[in-house]
Amino acid sequence: MSEKYEYKKYFSDLESEENWITEMSEKGLALKNISGAFLGYKYSFEPCYKKYVYRVDYNNELPVMEEITSPYVMFVTGTYGAEYVMCRHGKVYFRKAADEGKFPPIYTTAESRLSVEKRIFWQWVVLAMLFVFDIFMYCTPSGAVIYLSLNSPRIWLKILAVTAILAGLAYCIYKARWHYKKIREIKNSVK
Repeated sequence: MSEKYEYKKYFSDLESEENWITEMSEKGLALKNISGAFLGYKYSFEPCYKKYVYRVDYNNELPVMEEITSPYVMFVTGTYGAEYVMCRHGKVYFRKAADEGKFPPIYTTAESRLSVEKRIFWQWVVLAMLFVFDIFMYCTPSGAVIYLSLNSPRIWLKILAVTAILAGLAYCIYKARWHYKKIREIKNSVK
């Protein structure tokens, strides 16, 4: 039976994720699978004697059923001599053996990096809007938060739910703002 190593992590940018996965490869662990979402991903690794350099691209337009045969994946694997690993949550993972030569970043232009940051930014904005919608659902008369008495056990569940929604909204706003700053940095570096 093969050994599996699992780590729960969350990265706010693609470069940090690439670096961490590559560091794990240097320790003799190859990326096997990624699962989970929102509050963190569970990275599964398996022992491997080969060392890899990993690259991650955010491409949420990639069709799920055709990921291996998509023109995009074929282009990256053909151009860089890389191996397709997987596609999870809009991120596409590639790797290349460290002894097979350099594996440059997939983003070769500021425009391509800007495009990725904008897609991620809008993803967080839409998620924030969904949290705002949830707040209106809980805090309107139909949500009945204002009509329950404080002695009712249900009011505490509603308060807890609204608090969780507000925390989710704050986190989405934080992430959207962080990516907006990255967009401005990229735009300023082009000028």
